[in-house]
Amino acid sequence: MKKTLVLSYTPRDNSNTKKMLDFFIENNQDKTEITFVDLAEEAPDLLLKENLNLYVNRNFGGIELTDEQQKVLAKNDKMMQQLLDTDFVVLATPMYNFSVPATVKAWFDAVIQAGKTFGYTETGVQGFCKNTKALILITSGSDFGLEPYKSVNFATPFLITAFDFLGIPAETITKFGMIQYADKLEQMIEDAKEEIKVVSDIWY
Repeated sequence: MKKTLVLSYTPRDNSNTKKMLDFFIENNQDKTEITFVDLAEEAPDLLLKENLNLYVNRNFGGIELTDEQQKVLAKNDKMMQQLLDTDFVVLATPMYNFSVPATVKAWFDAVIQAGKTFGYTETGVQGFCKNTKALILITSGSDFGLEPYKSVNFATPFLITAFDFLGIPAETITKFGMIQYADKLEQMIEDAKEEIKVVSDIWY
């Protein structure tokens, strides 16, 4: 059975993003082995002074770490391994202040690891997760599909670029304006479910 890594950042009560993700899980839980990571409960470690320098020394400098030093990197290494072990990734997140929530960015900082998920080759930088596919479920309160906000949507381009850097083609199911167009909310959720069905049928 194919494996699917589900990454959820949906802590808000009555989250519309969670409604989309819940449907994905309900629709596919019998078709794939799901590993569920709640990024609001199990946040990656931020790259601060100690762990950043240990990571650079290990992954770029080839320095062997002690067992105690390795423990400092253990949480992020576990998340990286989850990515390496999966066939599909589903990331569900809202847009916060023009970009992704900090915890979502921290997940990418955790799993984008030199020599593990990407590397430098004679033809340039290459992602090592080429047999993986990703689906991004993303929502916003305002309509970032139209100006003046379209040009300051930094979330979607970042997510697609970050997955691509890892060698993972990603597609998005985007529902913008869920507060702005509150009268259309239920229809937007139903439309998202239909789009999720299409991707699910292709994947599984």
